[in-house]
Amino acid sequence: MDKNTIKSTINELLNVIDEHTFSNLINVIDLDKYVKKLTAYKFLQLLIISQLKETKSLTQMSKKLKDKEELQVQLAFDTISTSQLSRKLGSLSPTLFEKIFHYLVLNIQAKMKQSPIIREIGRLHVIDSTTMSMSVSQYPWATFRKTKAGIRLHLRVVVTKELTLPDKGILLPAKHADRTQMGNLIDIDSDAIHLFDRGYIDYKQFDHLCLHDVQFITRLKKNAQVEVLSEQIPQAGSPIVKDLEVFLGNSQNGTKMTHSLRLIETQDSQGNVVMIVTNCFDLSAEEVGDLYRYRWKIETFFKWMKQHLTFKTFYGKSENAVCNQIWVALITYCLQVILQEKVQHDGPLLDVKQTLKNLLFKGFDAFLRSLFRQPTRVSKGRRKQNWEDEFRVIEHQFTEGEVSHLDDLTYDPLFN
Repeated sequence: MDKNTIKSTINELLNVIDEHTFSNLINVIDLDKYVKKLTAYKFLQLLIISQLKETKSLTQMSKKLKDKEELQVQLAFDTISTSQLSRKLGSLSPTLFEKIFHYLVLNIQAKMKQSPIIREIGRLHVIDSTTMSMSVSQYPWATFRKTKAGIRLHLRVVVTKELTLPDKGILLPAKHADRTQMGNLIDIDSDAIHLFDRGYIDYKQFDHLCLHDVQFITRLKKNAQVEVLSEQIPQAGSPIVKDLEVFLGNSQNGTKMTHSLRLIETQDSQGNVVMIVTNCFDLSAEEVGDLYRYRWKIETFFKWMKQHLTFKTFYGKSENAVCNQIWVALITYCLQVILQEKVQHDGPLLDVKQTLKNLLFKGFDAFLRSLFRQPTRVSKGRRKQNWEDEFRVIEHQFTEGEVSHLDDLTYDPLFN
């Protein structure tokens, strides 16, 4: 075990949210009054480690602390009972972890401004929700049907060609429909284009967005009432079937919109007709169709979270416990994105996650060697390199504080 924690991978991961930053962000007086071992910050560390290790229960968490010397060194205590962990998880306000999440989001967004897709068309915000199902007998506070319970994460993500970043989230019992949270997830003063699915269809909200020049792209329900104002003829060979200017709704029942929208019919990869509605009149129909495909980024994000973090099986049964776990899962995702950007790794984020899982308590040099390990067989024409020597230089410059980013290294390690 690497007992020099200054150089450890876990400390490099948590560097952006050290104990001093944590205390300043939560700004709660006497949060850890009378607490001897399990402070709020140490508990956050333990929860992040458990997310990376995909620990399934508080009992497993307690057992790992008892058995793993490196975990004991990191937290500076060697045992904690399951009941103590449970009380801590249920007693802390989810607002504390939500603040940490938003701090990390701002940290990442500051580095995303030069993304190619953002320079071309501005920011893309994708909005959707995912529901984590629960037992109605064990989670009565989350009941939304007679025989079902669940909590729903309403989420907005910022997407680029390379990255999906959670940007704004709302945690509520699943009885709250998607469209009820639409207003909370769209900033009126935003210059982003918002993408969302049919669950967010609300003509009054659409008029409100048009009034404030907020751009959006969504799908239209098949039973929508449409009044056609004009039609543009699609180019030959284009996947666009129709390009119309329309009014949505019915004046007789008071649902008709006061602003006109654009209705585009296009074909998906299987030849099915997809009806897209938008107030983006300055883009071509093909561009609107291409942009809407980015909506699937949030679906793959939810899938990633549920497959690779402890996101849908819960450590506790109270609302606080469930919400805290979900916020910490989002925090863990953001920390991995920050570390990936810091070391300029251009592969999938899952590579970072798996390497962290295996080498979390090893030296940061071991993490870098594993993450950037080259194939043993070098393709013809590729220059052979002494990776061991180069990584010693990288690790030395990082741990000695000479650089904080690979851009600042004294030579080009040819990572790209």
